[in-house]
Amino acid sequence: MIAPTGSVPFTTFLYNRHIELGAYMGTYSGWWMPIYYTSAIQEHQAVRENSGIFDLCHMGQFFVEGPKAMEWLNGILTNDLSLLKDSESQYHLILSDSGGIIDDLILYRIGSSSYLLVVNACASEKDYSLLHGYLPFGDVSLIDNRRKWGCIAIQGPTSWNVLKEVFSLDPIPKHTIKKIIFDKEFLYIAATGYTGEEGAELFFPGKIARLLWDRLLEGGKPYGLLPCGLASRNILRLEASLPLNGVDLREDKTPWEAGLSKAVSLSKPYSFPGKAALVLLKDSFQTLLVAFVACEETSPQPKTGSPIFFKGQKCGEVTSGIWSPSLGRTIGMGYVHKAYAIIGNKIEIEIRNKLYPFEIRKKPLYKRPTIHR
Repeated sequence: MIAPTGSVPFTTFLYNRHIELGAYMGTYSGWWMPIYYTSAIQEHQAVRENSGIFDLCHMGQFFVEGPKAMEWLNGILTNDLSLLKDSESQYHLILSDSGGIIDDLILYRIGSSSYLLVVNACASEKDYSLLHGYLPFGDVSLIDNRRKWGCIAIQGPTSWNVLKEVFSLDPIPKHTIKKIIFDKEFLYIAATGYTGEEGAELFFPGKIARLLWDRLLEGGKPYGLLPCGLASRNILRLEASLPLNGVDLREDKTPWEAGLSKAVSLSKPYSFPGKAALVLLKDSFQTLLVAFVACEETSPQPKTGSPIFFKGQKCGEVTSGIWSPSLGRTIGMGYVHKAYAIIGNKIEIEIRNKLYPFEIRKKPLYKRPTIHR
């Protein structure tokens, strides 16, 4: 499928390559993206059993540099940057003044005065405006690399075999980042991902995107590497119970409700937007984001907004739902009144005017045994 003229504002550096590979394309967050190449199920299986490669060039990338970069970011983001060492990563949130979630992001400490922020495509414009609005005069620079730099992810149990094949690089520790040279250009490779599998995300100048993509595909042939689209990525992240910004994470929900308290440091000596509100709301929030699994294999997929019931009383609503190949049934997440958000509780979800039984389960719903390096 080819994009109709003028229908979508942005295409990634790899758009033409996706067309050549026969991808089914669709719109996502203002970008023309591959939804699948063969099928979501086959691509899901590749990631769980071998490895898959994803185009994530739609994600926003910001570099923050300067002698006061850490202090400045610590006054905006929710986690405590002072705990980070060079080459380490950290999960953060950007909040509204009322404590609602604007975006979730990964921050990488490149050096003592240099950071890379990778943000969601759907919130990148709002993130940039917020960050730019807080910029001081001097000491800190904010470099907007959206539509200048790209991102490719390789995920799955053979992903580091592929990366070693292409870069002669041994695996790096999880949640760390390393600078390497490829085709006379430097890029960053980070041991992070969004699938519940081993793998890495690569950040690089956009001009080498196609060469890098093709070299990885070629190097990955012996290891079962397949190009994958957003449909399989959505299944994978839901199996791993990883929330999606704009769907599971929203401005009308706080980190307490989303179960993201580990991403918030109220004890750090910095005030960030939403901190005062979070202090007041810490013991008074009413809902929790839970994961659930269908009790019956034949249960259909609930939609965003589908009502959730407990013993006949409406107690919440679905945010995400999908059929899980790993569990062999429908799974999802949703906000449930905290009095009923108990692991093991049986709930019912209304789907097409009929109630279907589900069970609240511990997150993540799927987890591969830890690989010891």
